[in-house]
Amino acid sequence: MVRRQALSCAIALLATTATAQYTHQATENAAPAANNVILIEPYEAAVAENGTLDSFRLQALDRIDPAHPLVGDPNLQTLSMFGREDLIAATSNDYRPTACTAVQRAGAPIDEIVQRARETSIVIINESHERSEHRGFTTALLTPLRTQGYTTLAMEALSNPERETPPRFYPSFLREPGLPYLEDDDGFYIGETAFGRLGRTAKRLGYGLIPYEAPHNEHDATMTQSESIAQREEAQASALAAWIGAHPGAKLIVHVGYHHAFEVPTAKGDRWMAMRLKTKTGIDPLTITQTTCKGGGADRRLAVLPTDEPKGAFDIVVDHPTARFVRGRPAWRIAAGDRPVTIPANLRPTKGWRVIEARPEGEPQTAVPVDRVAIRPGEDVALMLPPGRYRLRFVDIQQEVKREAPTANAGKTTL
Repeated sequence: MVRRQALSCAIALLATTATAQYTHQATENAAPAANNVILIEPYEAAVAENGTLDSFRLQALDRIDPAHPLVGDPNLQTLSMFGREDLIAATSNDYRPTACTAVQRAGAPIDEIVQRARETSIVIINESHERSEHRGFTTALLTPLRTQGYTTLAMEALSNPERETPPRFYPSFLREPGLPYLEDDDGFYIGETAFGRLGRTAKRLGYGLIPYEAPHNEHDATMTQSESIAQREEAQASALAAWIGAHPGAKLIVHVGYHHAFEVPTAKGDRWMAMRLKTKTGIDPLTITQTTCKGGGADRRLAVLPTDEPKGAFDIVVDHPTARFVRGRPAWRIAAGDRPVTIPANLRPTKGWRVIEARPEGEPQTAVPVDRVAIRPGEDVALMLPPGRYRLRFVDIQQEVKREAPTANAGKTTL
């Protein structure tokens, strides 16, 4: 059962910008001293309704034993979604270093991408679903690509409502595009905070957001793997091609997972979305892979496409360094401007998983938080936050023999 609790005291974490060090003091009425204060105030946590994406995520975490999170066959992506990439890095293939050759005399990856993006109107970049750093890299591309005329961001992870869905039930990025944040129900994986920040940055820069994922097909189980791939890739490419046809001259960034960025058939003959989109539009996209090479150097670099990949599969190979972690959190977030913030002792769990969420002051509980992390008893896992004013919510995840979805009658307690 997932139980939500409410925080009943005010806690201010004072940040000193010059030294990038955070201290905290717990008081009943701690007041902000400046704009760089991280202020944590009482936050009444509502119980998730059955069937919401929020409740589904929490139930996915509930299926993972906090004492033995990697025993059995856990969903590694679930742990990544809750900020615990440190628990999966040693076992996930998406973190295992590869032996890729660096591109000689290459410039910085972002500079190379921006230069080559001038030659096309479609940029397709992939990600590992288990590495938030890849979303952070796409986020870093948004500003320079905006100066090159790119105005729209398509994300596989965004919910794509059925055509008969009334507009009032559309996800918030379609229903209320002016919101400065994405909402948890904008897509199952959008609740991961690097995805949420990707959306926040895109909105702040004036990008339009569009979904393009294929609709669910009840007969997928009867198909072969290649048939299922073909159906999904065709639907994705058709949706994007239709948008491009309706917006001639527009420049589009497409953020995808893994193989969807393949420009040529695989060894098995599968034709993925990027190849199909190129055929449908006649536009040669700039395709970028972040999943092919990893751990090749101390810094992010460009790599040569390995010989075991089909020739021409991707235009650019980005090789990220081996992942490092600071107090249980990815170190790339510090380089991106976050600072590790100690979770006060009275907010740490005594049993099971506890999910800590931090949202900018004034934002509703439906907004994707700026940080969301699952912690266990005895762990010194930090929040990762840029300076600002936040409110905290925490959710206790308690494993029981009989698992139940959260209901409106679930109990609340105060700390």
